[in-house]
Amino acid sequence: MKKFLCVLISLIVVTVAAVSGCSVFGGADGKDGQDLNIYDVYEATNAEREKEGLQQLSFLEFISEYLHYDFAYGEAENLQTVINRSLLSSVGIIATFGSGMSAKSYAASGVIVDLDKDAGNAYILTNAHVVYKSDLSPQTARSVGVCLYGNDDLEYRETLITDVQIVNYALTYDLALLKVTGSAILMESDARAAVFAESDDVYAGESVFTVGNPEGMGISVTTGIISKESEYIALDFASMSGEASYYRVMRTDAGVNGGNSGGALYDSSGRIVGIINSKEPDADVENMGYALCGSYVKRLYKLMRDGYKSASGQYGIRRAVFKENIYGYTTKARFNNDTGLTEITDTVYITERYGGLAEGDIVKRIKITDTSGAAVEDVAVTRFYNIEDVLISAREGYRIIFTVDRSGGSANVTFIPSFENFA
Repeated sequence: MKKFLCVLISLIVVTVAAVSGCSVFGGADGKDGQDLNIYDVYEATNAEREKEGLQQLSFLEFISEYLHYDFAYGEAENLQTVINRSLLSSVGIIATFGSGMSAKSYAASGVIVDLDKDAGNAYILTNAHVVYKSDLSPQTARSVGVCLYGNDDLEYRETLITDVQIVNYALTYDLALLKVTGSAILMESDARAAVFAESDDVYAGESVFTVGNPEGMGISVTTGIISKESEYIALDFASMSGEASYYRVMRTDAGVNGGNSGGALYDSSGRIVGIINSKEPDADVENMGYALCGSYVKRLYKLMRDGYKSASGQYGIRRAVFKENIYGYTTKARFNNDTGLTEITDTVYITERYGGLAEGDIVKRIKITDTSGAAVEDVAVTRFYNIEDVLISAREGYRIIFTVDRSGGSANVTFIPSFENFA
């Protein structure tokens, strides 16, 4: 306990510096920082989270989230420690298509997101384009091999985990889920499962790192920042016709090369904020890599793990609920002095009457409850993509409640959707 308290005291100064722009931290006599203690910082943080519609944190969660204190290890972690632990969640992947003389193998990356080491079982996320090639026949990989950090020579078969099942993949989102069962290599390893960042929000300038298997030359790390928190890019790897599909991604200047596909993009606490899926191919362009957004990846993981299939189409889940009757546009970007971040706000409105929604309704919040009435999601809608991300958590028979501004007042509209393409 003494060590824990010493760490907290030493970090209070750092924390105060990080949030000193907030007026709540003025001292009793008007001098910034006077009479400040760690609980003031904790309460102010929860106040800001409440404004943003985020879940309140317990004090211990606050220490872990904002001061990077790891209770399992009893110490505040520096970035090098965080990276070294994340290496143990990362895997190299070799996917083989076809057989005999026509067989082709491709190197890629993945991240362990669930692990039962005693049983040698694991779930691993990677990209759909790692296990699916539209220009090959058959298009799905015949076999997939996985290697852990430290044993990441893909040519050395004794260290390759070969009992790997392709559980599901979604071309709409370029995400695939693999499952390892009964692996002695996993049982004897120090492998660990990575966790997703709790918040859906990622901002430009946030420090990140990625761990992957570039060019199939072994698992390695690159660092950088979030260059752009959300954008859409066109990729054509999922279509034999060459017709491009659009993917919502984050842009990063962390080094990304062939073979990094499927590796995790981590924040400075070692939590997953994205899955690397592409880079700018122009040889004259540098430091433009792209990652699938963790805000929808973590929801899709549960969808695929539980045996569901996402609704079909480019924006299938949103269309299954709204059809084409919703639209969003950016209204402004503003600098938030309290958080020290530039925030973008979208207006999301209904374009024509549909169900209980009326033309001109502005969507402010979305809540999903399961068949027992328990809340599965409860998220303030500040960006258009909040709608699509949160709807991934919907299941057959769940209730979707939209809170909307309507003619100066507020209304709640409930849907019980039917997803024909869910299995």
